[in-house]
Amino acid sequence: MLRSVVRSRCRGNSSHHYSTSTSTSAASSSIIHHRQHQHHKNTCRLIATTNPRFWDADNRSSQYGVFSSCSTHLTHSDSAKEDNNIDKLPSTSSSNAVGDNAQVNLQIPFQRSKKKSKNDNNELEIPNSFDDRAKAKLKALSTAKVNAEESKLAYLQLAKSNPTTVDNDNIHALHEQWKQSEEQLSHAYSQAIKYTSRILKNQKATQTAERLLFEWMDRFTNSFERSDGVISTKNDTNTAVPITLYMNKKRMIRTINKIVPKLTSSSNISSSASLLSKEINNLPKIHIPPPSEKDYMNILRAYSMSKAKRKGQQCETLLSNMLELAKTAAYYYSEDDKSWTEDRVHDMGMEVIKNDQNVVASSSEKRWIGWVTESIPKSKAFSIAIKCYAGTTQTESLERILLLNHIHDEFSKCCVPHVHGIYNDDPYVLFHSIKSLKNFQIKEERKLGEKWMQKLHKFVTSYENRGYLVTTPEVVADGEENGGTHYDDTQTNNTQTTIDVTSAYTTTIRLLAKLRGTKGVAADARNILDLMHKVHHVYEHGLKVEGDGSLEPPARIASIEIRPNAYNLVLGLYRDSKDEKDSMKAVDLLQTMVDAGSKPLEMRNGVPLPNEQSFEFAILALAHMTDRDKAIQVAELLLSLMDGQDFIQPSIDVHNAFLKLCIKQLHGTSELYDKAQDILNNLKQSHGLSPNSETIALVIKACSVSDRDDTEEVLAKATDLFSQLETQEVTENSALALTDGAYFHMMKCIHTYVNNDEVKKEKIEQLFSDACQRGMCSANVLSIFRNSVTEEEYRLTVGKGRLADKWIANVTSPLAQKVRYTDGTKGGKDKHARRKGKSTSNWKQKEATIQARKEEKKAKKFYNKL
Repeated sequence: MLRSVVRSRCRGNSSHHYSTSTSTSAASSSIIHHRQHQHHKNTCRLIATTNPRFWDADNRSSQYGVFSSCSTHLTHSDSAKEDNNIDKLPSTSSSNAVGDNAQVNLQIPFQRSKKKSKNDNNELEIPNSFDDRAKAKLKALSTAKVNAEESKLAYLQLAKSNPTTVDNDNIHALHEQWKQSEEQLSHAYSQAIKYTSRILKNQKATQTAERLLFEWMDRFTNSFERSDGVISTKNDTNTAVPITLYMNKKRMIRTINKIVPKLTSSSNISSSASLLSKEINNLPKIHIPPPSEKDYMNILRAYSMSKAKRKGQQCETLLSNMLELAKTAAYYYSEDDKSWTEDRVHDMGMEVIKNDQNVVASSSEKRWIGWVTESIPKSKAFSIAIKCYAGTTQTESLERILLLNHIHDEFSKCCVPHVHGIYNDDPYVLFHSIKSLKNFQIKEERKLGEKWMQKLHKFVTSYENRGYLVTTPEVVADGEENGGTHYDDTQTNNTQTTIDVTSAYTTTIRLLAKLRGTKGVAADARNILDLMHKVHHVYEHGLKVEGDGSLEPPARIASIEIRPNAYNLVLGLYRDSKDEKDSMKAVDLLQTMVDAGSKPLEMRNGVPLPNEQSFEFAILALAHMTDRDKAIQVAELLLSLMDGQDFIQPSIDVHNAFLKLCIKQLHGTSELYDKAQDILNNLKQSHGLSPNSETIALVIKACSVSDRDDTEEVLAKATDLFSQLETQEVTENSALALTDGAYFHMMKCIHTYVNNDEVKKEKIEQLFSDACQRGMCSANVLSIFRNSVTEEEYRLTVGKGRLADKWIANVTSPLAQKVRYTDGTKGGKDKHARRKGKSTSNWKQKEATIQARKEEKKAKKFYNKL
């Protein structure tokens, strides 16, 4: 049996009582709620606390659990009964058999307040941090609660005193007044939730809106209680549904597959309902209208913009409660239920909605059907839950996203086309699923990215999906301080909108760019870039089919903005590719961007203009060409092409890229020295640029790898350039202009062009000493020093063991960052600092684990041979 410890705190009594309860199915509303047992001060509140925490952004000792509060003036027919048992959080279901149609349990995350409420009547406290609109709506809600309670009590008192005068005009007037007050209360709840949830960066505001929503849901489901305190379901069981803060996939799928048939079969009871309502003179039962879809979405968006640590789990809880509320209403009004009685025909939910001309609509528009369909989680609700998980660092976030995708797919199979708002391969769900991916080095994530991208692209470019956004509220783009894009509920439903899918495509290219150097990655990224242009073409011309002569404006689903960074990511992959064919592909892609600059904006087909980085990556991509003369010639054409563009400013980084290309293509040749000098001299004369420290270091590198006979001239030029870098330094320990690469190439020049061994040794030792003093002892610097001195001199100078941290503090070379020891390595066996105290790296345990694995592999091979 499922058990939970329920803490009962009684007002007016300082003692705390702890009791243990057993799970049962005897629950009238199947909702865990805050129940008033008496009208006097000794009112009890039941709270089941669980871990981990929801609202702990401010490091308070808050917990989330299961909580709901109702108005203290609201009484229940079964007030003497105990509440249903509240299960402690397990993330998995109980081992006991659980019926699908057992009681409904709302799981409500909350933050328990440390401060005791000052109001004995449980009046809602309004923090001062709320804005004026939210305060006004919360005060209006308090007034609406009082009015609804007074109208209800007035009607019940008169009906009890005059049981035989059902047709009395006063009874009908009070009944109508009670009905209107409940509808006004529903509207007050909606407005209070709307304006409270929109207070950004305010934890209390989101908690208040959340509590109001669950209080509203509690009021609605409590109105279905029968005299025996049980909500009727088809297969009643005596086992309560276990409360979990994660969605149960099987239960969710089974529940939705039982709700939808009840919606589709509602037309069978329409005729009897209308006849009985005329023949029997009975007033309909009053229910407060439940929350609508926009009310749920306001809370979900508040979750997505909050900084709660487990907001994805909160969204799952709300989705589960939404479905349970829909299940409650669907079973109550279902005629095939064994407990169906004729008095339900006179229920408020059986009223048929009338249109603007006050004409009765079809049977499919009965009020309870709208209540059920509004509470079924739609595709956008699933997408926000996925978005909340996508922004977290939880280890199980991807697992939960996959679960939400699977549940959404099952919902779409069952609900389409009966429930509007649920779509197969919904673009919002796929959009946020793609953005949740973080590492394409994991094969499973890369496969998911490919699958989701194919589905998203197919949906937004398919003609059969043209009506997807026709009835969606207008999207209004706010600034960063207002939380980005939201939906304007005040606009008409006929406004067509589009989904900006730019970040989904760009995220995929960026994740592929992290696999630079991997075979085939550049081609995959280029394919995604081509798909972006297809989406842009559809956005410009609309979704059309050949031979369609319709005069209606073309439909559009998605919009996209192709920025230069998407092209630069692909060019960067061409740069890091080892395939010679990718060199010219990079040039062709850059040429496409350059050609777009000469066209009007409407003729560019979304192609962005190039920037300095575009030319830099394209020039570096030419390093893979085997024909070095052609590579240098194409690079010079690209430089002249960049100079002819008015929208690009001259950049030294592009010329540095050209220097790198020449060094790689002309490595070990005599013409490299002349080429480097020409580039250096033309910077100021032709382009008006001054060389930076990287430029001078590259020219020194060109001097060190050139095969020249005039060694004295080359050495003098390199020494002069190195002196220019030294003069830019402020002190002997600064590292403003000099780099570890400049030191290495200068030492290499001396090692190559100085013939006298004593002079060579003396100069290299001096440079090595300066490099260590400036924190630039890289692997290359350490290696060339070691090759220039004897082993004994090297040991006496450098020592043995770990290098000093200040020697490598300013190293910028990626290869050099791996050096930590005097032998030029980062680490290895027997190189751990055996200091006293507990090790922070756990090196001893790691070595033991590695050794155990080796022995296990040897044993496995041995037994395999046997």
